[in-house]
Amino acid sequence: MPSTRSAPDRETDNSPDGVQWALHQFVVAAATLDASLSHRLDLSPIEYQAMKHVMTSTGPLGPVELGTLVGLTSGSATTLVDRLERAGHLVRHRDAVDRRRVTLEPTADALTNARRQMRPLEGLLEEILTAYSAEDREVIARFLGDATNAYRRFNNKTGVIRRMPRAGNASPGEVDE
Repeated sequence: MPSTRSAPDRETDNSPDGVQWALHQFVVAAATLDASLSHRLDLSPIEYQAMKHVMTSTGPLGPVELGTLVGLTSGSATTLVDRLERAGHLVRHRDAVDRRRVTLEPTADALTNARRQMRPLEGLLEEILTAYSAEDREVIARFLGDATNAYRRFNNKTGVIRRMPRAGNASPGEVDE
């Protein structure tokens, strides 16, 4: 989608508009990274998104929750989980409390492969972050957490994803503030 405005100077524009533009550019770069990692890990885009959710979820995910996050019906989500399980990317586990519930967990090989692909980027980010003071990194981390919650609130408000797993103690339909 072409931009209708010029990008602010990323080095000097610390206005709210400039920071929002920089965040937008970061999100676009992250989406491009996702496409690249999907290819490198030999996963379709939907398989990659599913594995990303399983690997980064702060709580247990079942096939239905995973389907909601990637925009699939429960039947299609089950087919996706079957395919990922057969390929050795994830395993199903019966919930210890509710034996009817199934949760999904990435395999050790899937985690190892993802970490191997991410290691060069992690090194680049570490280089960048070490140039900032501990206080600056604290502000950056707080901003990214706040921006993440704003994205989640927006997703919930627009109804795109109703049941998004969250860190902390938020109940379904709420977002940690």
